[in-house]
Amino acid sequence: MKILLSLAALVAAVTAFAQGTSQAILGYTNSVSVRIDSITAGWTFEPATPLTVTNLGCFAKVFNDNPVPSVRIGLWAPNGSLLASSTITPGSTLFDQSRYESIAPVQVFPGQTYALGLLYFGDLGLDVANSFAGGAVQVSPEIKSLTVASGTGGFTAPLPETGSPIGAYLGPNFRYDGRVPEPSSWLLLGLGGLLLAARRK
Repeated sequence: MKILLSLAALVAAVTAFAQGTSQAILGYTNSVSVRIDSITAGWTFEPATPLTVTNLGCFAKVFNDNPVPSVRIGLWAPNGSLLASSTITPGSTLFDQSRYESIAPVQVFPGQTYALGLLYFGDLGLDVANSFAGGAVQVSPEIKSLTVASGTGGFTAPLPETGSPIGAYLGPNFRYDGRVPEPSSWLLLGLGGLLLAARRK
């Protein structure tokens, strides 16, 4: 019985570690306001670890600054194919500074560059923080290589802008979970299973 309890505690610890939840962009400073018209604007990024994207969203300030009924958010693969999309409204779930809708989970991996963008068909004001304007974006430790990106029209994967400034059009955001446990955690769990099997024999 003691072994079963120990194994259950170990499984719970590993599961808790694996289910950490956060959002990509945590905040920003020294932004400037820009106007976009019917183009997809956002940022490209590379995950530092394997992540599972569970929600797409945008900063609530987008709706505070613009009387629009909804915006469309997309996540694109390195080859430009659309991995997931969602429509965000002023009534979407608020988490910190962003509003979100859930999506079918999508995995993203280190060593690959993905794009996240927002589209509204019409004139829209967005904040942008980049190294050229002296702005700064606070991102989760699991996100790196954040780069300002935009499209040429319609709902397409945004591409890094000329000079690839560090920063982002501060519309789109996403939440993720499912951080991969350390190999040592899996080893402990495997040893626990072997010990339980031996005990039963």
